[in-house]
Amino acid sequence: MSIFDHFRKEELPFVERALEMLTQAERKQTMRLTDFLDPRQLAILQSLRSQTNGIAVSASGGYPGAERVRAVLHPDVWMAEPEDFQLALLEIRGNQRFVKLEHRDVMGALLHIGLKREKFGDILLEEDRCQVVLAREIADFVRMQVTQIHRIPVELVEIPFEQVLTPSAKRAEKSVTVSSPRIDALIGEVYHLSRAKALVPIRAGKLKINWQVVDDPSRQVQAGDVVSLAGYGRFQVLELTGPTKSGRLRVMVGLYA
Repeated sequence: MSIFDHFRKEELPFVERALEMLTQAERKQTMRLTDFLDPRQLAILQSLRSQTNGIAVSASGGYPGAERVRAVLHPDVWMAEPEDFQLALLEIRGNQRFVKLEHRDVMGALLHIGLKREKFGDILLEEDRCQVVLAREIADFVRMQVTQIHRIPVELVEIPFEQVLTPSAKRAEKSVTVSSPRIDALIGEVYHLSRAKALVPIRAGKLKINWQVVDDPSRQVQAGDVVSLAGYGRFQVLELTGPTKSGRLRVMVGLYA
């Protein structure tokens, strides 16, 4: 069995790039820096490390618990330093008295100037403050190009990571009962969709479990799984208990704001 057989078809281009970077780091005994990775891509990269000898994978998104990170591939006798990740933190300053900036507003502004998603990391919001972590090599370009977001004139100011907003996961707990731990049954209950309507986005590749696309509606969930459905949101499976008197399973989920 080939190593590529362990991954989905759409993941193969990333797997090939990751293997190439790992091989170069091993052959040249040097550091290689990735763009921003989502948790699934980081997990793939870490799993591929076994294909090389003496290469370590270190990751940072600018603060502990960052979802999107850059990874440094390096000989395991070295230590990756904070500056090796080439990160910059920009604070977006503007008058939000009448319009509050949302995650999608900032995302849209960055994509509008031609950035690819892998060039910036987490977008952090707290009341009337907003920050974005991005690749240092594009920081000056972004500061010059982004002057307005959602009709609000803004200024982007680089600040030290000591001032990073540490996000607190805003999560509302919800209890549902399902006939089985199948993913189509669960998202149907969580998002009030019929089984038929739940199948449409699943078959369209819009469902991810633990940041991996899942198009099998019979996939069973487990406690700890993070589920996202494009257009609906994201939740984590906190607990599965049961059965109830009616023979159904009770599932506690945490809905992310």
